Amino acid sequence: MANKDELIGAARNPWWQAAAAVAAIALAATVALGGFKPAPSKTKPLTKYAAGQRAQSGAMAVTPLRAWVARYRPGGRIEPNQLYLVLQADIENRTGRSFGSYDYLIKDLILVGPTLEAVKADLPLAADDHTIVGDLHPRLKQRVDLVWKLPPGYAYAPTQAFGLFGRDYKSKAYLNDAGGWMQDKPKAKFVLPVQDLRDRLVAP
Repeated sequence: MANKDELIGAARNPWWQAAAAVAAIALAATVALGGFKPAPSKTKPLTKYAAGQRAQSGAMAVTPLRAWVARYRPGGRIEPNQLYLVLQADIENRTGRSFGSYDYLIKDLILVGPTLEAVKADLPLAADDHTIVGDLHPRLKQRVDLVWKLPPGYAYAPTQAFGLFGRDYKSKAYLNDAGGWMQDKPKAKFVLPVQDLRDRLVAP
């Protein structure tokens, strides 16, 4: 078990300062939830997972596999003066219905920024053919590459923290009394080594 305070050290990287303002605006709802900020001492510590360990959020099960930095996104070509951070993970939809990758996946599996804000990935790609992930179907595991486009001035860090928000099912989640999976508090964090592939010409 690891306290949420440890996220500060894992996320402290100067290049995130350029993206922090944009992320804060785009994720106002996350701020309302408290994000991944340190919790009071009496709060149950956030569970820490390493590569290969499965975490459950309620709506999803996530197994982080590896992370890397490269000069191209998976399946792409080198782009001058551009770097990408990639998190590869196995994702399983644990609900009774299919949902789009830009719903729970992008909103819940995030990168932890310098002030512990949640930074959403730019792209969810299928790891096998590098196409954009569409729907995630119930009980079917899919390997995905979540891609973050890095801002100028990126400073390589050997480890990176990622976070996973929980979701609880509410029988009357909307005005029409329909049920739904509502985003809850942070559920887990992943701290993974980051492989440096900046010198490679071929995508992994």
